[in-house]
Amino acid sequence: MYLKVGKGNAERIRKMLISAGNFDISRKVMHRGEYVFFPVRKKLKIPGTKVAEIKGKAKKRKPRSLKEALEGILTGEELKFVPTAFDVIGDIAVLEIPDELKKKEKTIAETLLRIFKNIRVVAKKRGSVEHEYRTRTVKVIGGEKRTQTVHREYGCFYKLDVSRAYFSPRLGTERMRIASKVRKNERVLVMFAGVGPYAILIAKNKKPKEVVAVELNPDAVRFMDENIKLNKVDVKSVRGDAKKVTPKLGKFDRIVMPLPLTASDFLDVALPALKKNGTIHFYDFAHTKKEAEDKVKPICDGLGHKIKILETVRCGSYSPCLSRFCVDFKKLA
Repeated sequence: MYLKVGKGNAERIRKMLISAGNFDISRKVMHRGEYVFFPVRKKLKIPGTKVAEIKGKAKKRKPRSLKEALEGILTGEELKFVPTAFDVIGDIAVLEIPDELKKKEKTIAETLLRIFKNIRVVAKKRGSVEHEYRTRTVKVIGGEKRTQTVHREYGCFYKLDVSRAYFSPRLGTERMRIASKVRKNERVLVMFAGVGPYAILIAKNKKPKEVVAVELNPDAVRFMDENIKLNKVDVKSVRGDAKKVTPKLGKFDRIVMPLPLTASDFLDVALPALKKNGTIHFYDFAHTKKEAEDKVKPICDGLGHKIKILETVRCGSYSPCLSRFCVDFKKLA
């Protein structure tokens, strides 16, 4: 079923159909002479147009975004609030649903499940990452009723529950960057290790002397222990507060500190645990690269340690004006 429209009115009518949720995005728009034929979901009467029964063509191309997939399903005003990005952890999609789309969350979930065959569960975020275990409350709004999955990344497998342990698939490239810097026979400490992605990737791809992973969240440690076995790697997992545990673990050649909000509070134990000329990968949220570097230097100076900045990398955003940076620096003394 198509709506026959003169070219002069085509754009106005197209917007009207989308706003009314009557534009059928599964079929192609047809052009014949001075007329445009818009695919519609149901019959309707609009002055200057005519419903036509013609043989159309289905769209073969998969929608390039969630917003595009929802065109013709949501109104033009509703489309403004559709998330531009979402996380896919294993076979679970995790996204934010703004209040303006709360009544449409089921429709959004059904659309995600329809166009992305690798997604089996759709969950919405409920609040931000909070408290010492870095967990986020989520609610399943579509697909299978579960929050546990297995995420695959660079040949490694990570079993986790998205509601009980922190994991960001957006940091996959950054994790590989860090792993690529590890040298043979290094002793590596990963603080705030979560379910083990940094530690396991390093152990699997390099030949370190030892990899130690410290995590406070008992659920994350449980999954990390499973993941160590699942990936058949040698990683020593330690459950505990990094502030209390780190001084008992000896000296390291490299320390990873992937906790942007409060990593600076742990430099007082990380620096003494680092060998001279050892490297720390320090994560922080900042507006600019310079701001991130300027924060690290005075803290280290105040703790009595001289450092040399090796590299500062932007590895994601926290908000429109705040980014996640990793400052790689060497301890000179």
